[in-house]
Amino acid sequence: MALFVDGPGCGIEDLTDQDCGLLEVSESNGINVTTKVRLAQDEIATDLQLWLAKSRLVSLRLEQVVVTPVLRRWLVMRTLELVYRDAYYSQLVDRFQSKWQEFARLARDTRESYVAGGMAIVTDPLPRPGPPSLTTATAPQTGGTFYASVAWVNSRGQESAVSAASSLAVQNGHVMLVTPTGAPSNATGYRVYAGTSLEAMTLQNPVALAPRTTYQHLPGHATDGPLGGSGQVPDYIRPMTRVIPRG
Repeated sequence: MALFVDGPGCGIEDLTDQDCGLLEVSESNGINVTTKVRLAQDEIATDLQLWLAKSRLVSLRLEQVVVTPVLRRWLVMRTLELVYRDAYYSQLVDRFQSKWQEFARLARDTRESYVAGGMAIVTDPLPRPGPPSLTTATAPQTGGTFYASVAWVNSRGQESAVSAASSLAVQNGHVMLVTPTGAPSNATGYRVYAGTSLEAMTLQNPVALAPRTTYQHLPGHATDGPLGGSGQVPDYIRPMTRVIPRG
């Protein structure tokens, strides 16, 4: 599961799964869906920060919150609410108002479900890395176009969400070198996922490498490993009931 601070907790597919007409409505009304996701994420972040402040748990911070299915659904419903609110005020069409009100109700209901179920927390959070730096070195290998992502590992062996991929065209007689950037203080190592396509980037080094080292990718060395994961599993659920006010 991804951390809440890793970025948008939902994507276009999550939104269109709930409302298949979303893209048509957003295009015809000049609504930027990506902006609405960001606004919904910011609003929910404020809600979560309020709970953390009111609970007076100084040892907990937003960076430790995990995006559970219920939290993702809350974000989806709030985003759709914002989209249809703008669509209604753009054209004052009754069907847009009905959808706005329905998604507002669903967002409130999902928020209540999240509060009732509690906040998923990891004790040693690893942020999603940025895309790795890719270079080449001389070696007796066949070239090609390769893709690589990285994931941080902490002292407990937990792994972050994988980074966005970087790609590189490598000439014959060279190998790709993968270097992570911006290691957090609690990262004890990193793993590399690489391959010849975005859909086939498999684990290359089961044993994590030190954060400031460089990995040399040998094509075909590891092709049957697992694909990159979405991040850390929560260590526990923190109760939230009656801390976040209704609204």
